[in-house]
Amino acid sequence: MKWRDEQLTAFVEVVNVAGVYIAAPRVPEIGEYVDLIFSLPGDPRSFRIRTTVVHTSTAPTQSASGFGARFERPPIGLIDAIRDLEKSH
Repeated sequence: MKWRDEQLTAFVEVVNVAGVYIAAPRVPEIGEYVDLIFSLPGDPRSFRIRTTVVHTSTAPTQSASGFGARFERPPIGLIDAIRDLEKSH
């Protein structure tokens, strides 16, 4: 995950065709662009996508912090992979 001059490792908690919720030790501001590189279970590909932060959640412990982000022009391969993931669960 990368935004501004920050580059962090984080975890995708929820994914759907509109966007993701990321658990992260630090969270960007609402409206900021965040570049993500991630993979989905059972899919060997990695996806690079730009997102816009639409929700933030901070908690007393960093392990519970995170943010929701909307995909900006996602590639069709990512959308198909998410739909396939939703069908299998």
